[in-house]
Amino acid sequence: MNTFPTITSNAVTQYPAAIQYSQGVQVIEYLDGADQRYLLQPRMLRLWRINLAQLNEDEVQQIETFFAGQQGTYSPFAFPDPFTGTVVGNCRLAASTFLTNYVGVDNAATFCWVIETNG
Repeated sequence: MNTFPTITSNAVTQYPAAIQYSQGVQVIEYLDGADQRYLLQPRMLRLWRINLAQLNEDEVQQIETFFAGQQGTYSPFAFPDPFTGTVVGNCRLAASTFLTNYVGVDNAATFCWVIETNG
């Protein structure tokens, strides 16, 4: 299983770093206006926003190569959680497109979302 790349400073993301928690819920609405809710997954899953700025050409190439190798959102990978330092398995990229903003010579920025999955 591939591992999400780190930049030259051995960091996965830069500040501001964001993490969200989500849990899938199914809602069934009845004709009388009542509803019933139940969980679709056994635990809350994490979602990280990865902010990367002032990247050099090698760092951008490394991240773009990783994204192409993952085929966007299709392949799972291991992700080093920037908040706890643990490696989380079965993560996927949230979007099937990857945009890089080239600010100047040897200076680029990008962001993406990484989603923890059940497997």
